[in-house]
Amino acid sequence: MTAMGVAPRLRPALLLWIGLGLSFAASCVQVDPRPDYDRARRLFEESTGRSEVFDPLAPNLPPEELDAILADGLSLDEALRVALLNNFELHAEFQEIGIAHADWVQSQLLTNPSLDFLLRFPAEGGRWMLEAIVGLELLELWRIPVRQEVARERLEATVLCIARRAGELTLETRAAYCSAAAAEQLRMVAQERLELASRSFEAVRDMRKAGAADGLDENLAQGPLLFAQLALMAARLEVADARRTLAKKLSLQRSLADLLLLDALPLRLPALEDFEVLVKKAMASRLDLRAMEAAIRALDSQVRLEERRAWGELAAGPTVERPAGSGGELIGPALSLTLPVFDQNQAQIARAGFKLQRMVKLHGAMQVGLTQDLRAAVERMNAAAKSLDLYAHELLPRAERSLALARDSYAAGQASLLVLLEAQRQVLEVQSAHVTLRLEAALSTAELARIVGAPLDG
Repeated sequence: MTAMGVAPRLRPALLLWIGLGLSFAASCVQVDPRPDYDRARRLFEESTGRSEVFDPLAPNLPPEELDAILADGLSLDEALRVALLNNFELHAEFQEIGIAHADWVQSQLLTNPSLDFLLRFPAEGGRWMLEAIVGLELLELWRIPVRQEVARERLEATVLCIARRAGELTLETRAAYCSAAAAEQLRMVAQERLELASRSFEAVRDMRKAGAADGLDENLAQGPLLFAQLALMAARLEVADARRTLAKKLSLQRSLADLLLLDALPLRLPALEDFEVLVKKAMASRLDLRAMEAAIRALDSQVRLEERRAWGELAAGPTVERPAGSGGELIGPALSLTLPVFDQNQAQIARAGFKLQRMVKLHGAMQVGLTQDLRAAVERMNAAAKSLDLYAHELLPRAERSLALARDSYAAGQASLLVLLEAQRQVLEVQSAHVTLRLEAALSTAELARIVGAPLDG
């Protein structure tokens, strides 16, 4: 610390100038996180290819604009835009940048000066003595650069984490939209399946009336009808759950039960790059990996800061005393030193070192996990691509050909209505499986993009 001593009534002008100087220095300090907000938005754009994301210093999405977006249905692109501008959790997480920026500003400031008054009276009577000391920290001048490094790297880590979180929200919203679209398609298939089961049951009932079937046949035909009814109920619940999940991503309190989803599930998968290329791309693109590297640098600086704190505290400077009734002042140097005898900050130095080693190990674990997760995502996406190809080029055409043959046979009187209905049921089964596979393909694509940390080519 540095200390400056001033006797009251002796140096009023000097005290005034010191106060004005310190007040001016304090007034120059402002907490303006705008550059950090903008950097997070730029990082988000680089990692996702999308330019529109929440700005804490801009107005929120107006309710009128939100109503206009939802009025004529919701496309996937509109859902992503609403989520990035309206998601309250993302709004809250952006405030972490402001908090980290405030900590960075605080790290550059000296501790407020102290003003001490000492009034002393002789024990046996006589004249009293008055002393005033204005003290400022001295060793802080040595510690502030390192303390600033710690706060700056923590701010960098926070900016990277928030940009990463915005990218993850994009993929989560895409997955929620695709799940809602798939649930609606599966509900429609379940509705058609119920209609087919009802027609089959009615056909068997008519056959029984004509004497071509008995009660056992009618009971057997009623089982699929009941299962189809249960399947439709379950499909409707899936639609409601999927739309509620989508509403959460969009931070909407209103019901989306009647909302028209304009975009269907994608029919094709993006082309995959070589696995090693994807690994290198992920290592360079993952913002959370870069955030952990910034956290490691912050902890390394924290170790050095704790080492500097081991020196204790120091106050030095002139002191002025003026005895009452005396015409002269006593002026001389003053020194105050906290001796690091019992506490040399060993525990905090060791603690910071342990935290640094822990973060280094976690960084290595994240790299290993990233590689293995990437391998699993690639295998999942390849499996989805093969299954889609099988259904699109083999199973679905085969089921449709069988249905066409059954229709021709039924029209020619060579097959019964039950044969035709069974062929239609098989087509619906294949269509249902095809929708499920398209959803799996969409989800696996989103998961791979999340792991890579960048848009997939193609």
